[in-house]
Formats: sequence, structure tokens, C-alpha cells
Amino acid sequence: MKFPHPRKRKKTPTLVEDQKEIPRQKLETLKAGKLSSLALEFARSLIDLYGPRVAGSDAAHSAAEAVEEAYKPFCDETASTRFPLDTKAHSQPFTIVIVLYPLLVVLMLVGLPWLSLLLFLGFGWYTMRELYLYRPFPRKNRCNAEGVNVHGVLEPKEEVLHTLIFSAHHDSAPLYRYNQLEWVSYARNVLLPVGLFIVSGFLALVQVFSELLARVLFLPNVPSLANLILLLFLLGATPLLLPLRSMYEKEGSPGSGDNLVSVGMTVQLARYFHWRKDCGKPLSHTRLVFCSFDGEEAALQGSRHWFSTMASAFIDPVVLNFDSVYYGDKITFLEKDVNGTQPLDASLARRCTEIAHAMGYESRSESIPRLWGGTDAAEASRCGISATTLTAVAWDDRSKPSVQHTRNDTVEAVEPGALERALSIAIKLTDMIDGNRLWEEMEEQEKGVPNEASLVFSKLTNR
Repeated sequence: MKFPHPRKRKKTPTLVEDQKEIPRQKLETLKAGKLSSLALEFARSLIDLYGPRVAGSDAAHSAAEAVEEAYKPFCDETASTRFPLDTKAHSQPFTIVIVLYPLLVVLMLVGLPWLSLLLFLGFGWYTMRELYLYRPFPRKNRCNAEGVNVHGVLEPKEEVLHTLIFSAHHDSAPLYRYNQLEWVSYARNVLLPVGLFIVSGFLALVQVFSELLARVLFLPNVPSLANLILLLFLLGATPLLLPLRSMYEKEGSPGSGDNLVSVGMTVQLARYFHWRKDCGKPLSHTRLVFCSFDGEEAALQGSRHWFSTMASAFIDPVVLNFDSVYYGDKITFLEKDVNGTQPLDASLARRCTEIAHAMGYESRSESIPRLWGGTDAAEASRCGISATTLTAVAWDDRSKPSVQHTRNDTVEAVEPGALERALSIAIKLTDMIDGNRLWEEMEEQEKGVPNEASLVFSKLTNR
């Protein structure tokens, strides 16, 4: 990927006329509050225009176009990339279960439990790769839609020595048809079918051991009467698995906190650093890349395509991914991703935590919990890029509401203070990388800055 050297723009800084000097205050704290409000308004406007944006849908494509248009006034270069997308990445295994279950039972009925067990174990490996490890088998023949990634680039003043990538995703998750809070419905439509499938695999294992002891494993045989009755019962229960066909609704979540406000933050970071460049305070050696991915809610397909294509073009890259930023007192930097199986840059995560603490913000670094899925930082890490994700969500779903992937994921569910803190940390991280100070020792708390005149903006856009 080639980044053309941009021509120098001659634009008047957007300050009011009576403000002739640029104050030396810490800009990351001066601007974060306003940028937070703008990010929320950006998310609100796109949700009002396009609604839910399930990966690969027309709404997701329109949102991607809107994001690119938002990047253009503040970036030297923008681009969109289309890629083949499998929209059934999460639902396909449940569809396979419905077909595979009766086959496993029939194989045991005809005296082939070893084949039934092999199919069960093979499906378990396939499901683990697809739904738990996010390391899918090739999807070339399974793609049924097209996703759109967009990015913008802001060049530094001098030679590029570092690349800092701010990323998020604009697609929203499809809604679950069965809510875990509705216990009876969830047990009948999800837990019971999954339980029956697991029982069939366990019975295959028991039958294999029984036939091994009887030395008839590979010989024609008939199950015992007790096994025969149980297997016929399981075969008759096949219709109970049919609800798995509709695990997901066609409708998607509004996807505000997960993750359109984060896309809004990447737009506002582009706005901020472009404004600083116009004010004569550009970055010296750090190229900024602002990304919005499609297909994150379909097993990270968008970021997988983008990073595998672009990674080799970056100079000393670092990725700060934003995902599910809801609560100001829950800021977390991920050390491991994808259900705790994919290492990220733990040193970077801990360093970002130190930066947050030095700014007076409560934060921590830890692994994403099991069964919480993954974020786009995982795909950056798999391409050898130093990456972490900034998230701010209540993992336990008790101390604060967890609204991801629900109809309640609206702009009102996001605390403006969470975005303000995330933006402040991102700006501070950028300045430290550009000044080659990222790994210097930091004091626990930064010293106060003398009060100076506040920046006054006549407008915050060049349009």
C-alpha cells in the first residue's frame, strides 16, 4: 500500500479572530469533551439515517460511505475496500447440528458408533475454530455478501517513523431470538437442543467403549435393548432441535455503543489532529490511519481482510482499537482477545493503563472473558502488529447494564464521559508515540498545568 505525499494545505486555523496565539495547554483535555459530544451526534445521525447495520447489508454499505465522507475533510487520503463476506459465520454451525444430530443417532442404531463419534468430534473441532477461536476454515465458497471497509490517512510533517492505527467497526450485531433473561424460552429453544446433541455424542463414546470391551467395534452388531430404546427416544426428539435454525433474527441491534460511537471517535480524532496540523502543531513522524471495518460481528471478517492486505505497508505500526465503550469507570485495555485465546500486546495494554492512571482515570488491563467473543485487535495481532483494544463495558452484566447485541444499544446507553476519557487517552498515546516517549518511565500522576487562555472555536469543521 502506497501513501502518496500530500501537498501542503493552506487553511486558516478555525480560531476566532481575536485569538492570535495558540495556547500551550494540554490539548487532549481541552478538546475531548467537545469531541465526545460530536462522536455521539455522529452515531445518532447514522442510526437515524440507516438504522441497524447487519454485516454486508445495504445499511452497512451506506454507513461505510458516510464514514468515508466524514473522514475526507480531515485526511490526506481516504479509501474503501470491498471484500467477500460470509454472513452465516455464526449461524451455520447451528444449522449443521439439526442435520447432524439424527445422523449420529442412526449410525449408532446400525452399529457404527465409531463413525458417529468421529463425526461428533469433527464437528466439535469445526465449531471451536469457527465460533470460539475465530480461525475459520476457508470461506471462498461460502461467501454470500460483500462487506466494505473504509480508512483515512493523515500524514506527518516529516519522515514517517511510526504508524498509529485507530480502528472500530460500523456493522451491528443481529439480534438473538432467544433472550437468556427469559429462562423458560431460552432453556427450551437453546439449552435443550444443544444438550440433546451433546448427549448423542456422549452415547456414541459409551457405545464405542462397550463394543471395544466386547471386541465387536468393527463387526456388524445391534445395540442392547436399553440402548435401542434410548436411541429411538433421541431420534424421536429430533424436532426439538428445529428452533436452532432461527437463533438469530434478521433485524440487527441499533449498535450505538457496539460500535458506532467508536467509529465516531475515529472521525473526531481525525478532526482533532487535522485541526492541530492547520494550527501549525502537526505530528512530526507519526502517520495516523483511521479505520472503520465491516463484518466484525461476523467473526472479524472485515479486519481480517484489511490487516492481511495492508499490514506489510505499515512502518512500526501500533493499533488502538475501540469497541463497546459505554462506562467511564470501566475502561479496560485487552491483553488477550477472542475468548482469551489470542494474545495481544500486553505491554502496550499495560502502558495504556499507566497513561490512563497518570491522567487520573480509573482503568485496568486484562483478558477478554471467555464466551465474550473477540475484537478487531485480534486480527492485527495475528498479522504481527502491536495491538490492544480499549473497551469500557460491565463484563459481569450485574454492576451495570450490558446492552450489546440488544435493542437497547442506543446512544442514550453510552456515557459521554467514557468517550471523553477514551479520546483523551488516544491523544496522549499519539503524542507519546510521536515523541518517542511511549516507553519512558511515567509518574503515577501528571503534574498540573498552569491555567492559560482556553481555546475558542468558531467552528469545528472546514465544511
